[in-house]
Amino acid sequence: MRHSGKAFIALLLVAGAVLAGCTQKTPGDANSTTTANETTAASGTSEPTVEFPRRPSEIKLDGIADACVTLTKDQQRELGIDQALSEPMDVIEDREMPGCSFRANSRPLFSYEVTLISDEGAGYWQSGGNLDVIQKTVAGYGALQVTLAGTTKGDCALAVDVADGQQLFVSFLPIGDGFTQDQMCQNAAKGAEMALTTLQTLK
Repeated sequence: MRHSGKAFIALLLVAGAVLAGCTQKTPGDANSTTTANETTAASGTSEPTVEFPRRPSEIKLDGIADACVTLTKDQQRELGIDQALSEPMDVIEDREMPGCSFRANSRPLFSYEVTLISDEGAGYWQSGGNLDVIQKTVAGYGALQVTLAGTTKGDCALAVDVADGQQLFVSFLPIGDGFTQDQMCQNAAKGAEMALTTLQTLK
């Protein structure tokens, strides 16, 4: 990642790269897995292999240059955030997208990392191996909950299906101890729900 505080997402990227290179689909094997990168190579897109629910409305992310607009001042106060830093993020490897790090600088330390990904759908994260990916719903939108397999010490992220080929990616990142994995995922979902509410007012 470009900046500190993104170590876990960087691990997700490494895991995704390993999956792309090592996971193979064997014909006739009911338990075989097609990775997101294999889907992209086959079809030119990362459309999900499971069906997301119909969106309440489409939220196009094109043209939103500052991801810090996704949470209002009131929402930031509710989440315990006291600093918002706008900065490009490369959650999707080698592709910088508008991002914002919403930080809490009093203990327990944490941040909400919001990235607006306008050229890759939420289906990108549908894979196995080193990632635990669980289908969720956030404010009526289909989403994928993404965590690193085998640990509860990283963070939890939600990739929300907001439009064809586009996703809202919200990660809750604790800095140190103080949160269980369930709490991380609940916080990520809350942040994503708030961001969805705000994004719908911007269009």
